[in-house]
Amino acid sequence: MRLTAFSDVSLRILMLLSGLDGQKVSTQTIAEGVGTPYNHVAKSVAFLVNMGLLESTRGRTGGVLLSDAGRVATVGQVLRATEGDVAMVECEGGSTDCPMRHACSLRGVLAQAREEFFKLLDPVVISQLPNEKQMGPVFVELGLGPLGGARRLPSAA
Repeated sequence: MRLTAFSDVSLRILMLLSGLDGQKVSTQTIAEGVGTPYNHVAKSVAFLVNMGLLESTRGRTGGVLLSDAGRVATVGQVLRATEGDVAMVECEGGSTDCPMRHACSLRGVLAQAREEFFKLLDPVVISQLPNEKQMGPVFVELGLGPLGGARRLPSAA
């Protein structure tokens, strides 16, 4: 299973903001930090704000930061929302020309595999994933200091 670019960007945004310990940053800064075009980041930020995982303030002193719900969000929770029920095979979407579509057991097995994938990621809290070795260079490049305003990030395992 391959994640959509939207899911990937959404997870990167949450990881970046997890390391900033409540510091507001612009969507442009986030785009630079996650290495993704601004338009893609803006779309993901809007989605994550609607989910309640981010807080956004407009204006000169505005910015984006992780909400309380975002601090405890799990990878499984976010992927269920961003991936939705994307069909893994054509026949799962309903319309297909597959001659084997009648009484096909492959659809069920793949749906079960997808659910097991999500279940494995349900306990993984996103804010616990970033570490100092990973995020330090990103924060320095963004001009946020070596720890991006965070009190302390975990060391790399």
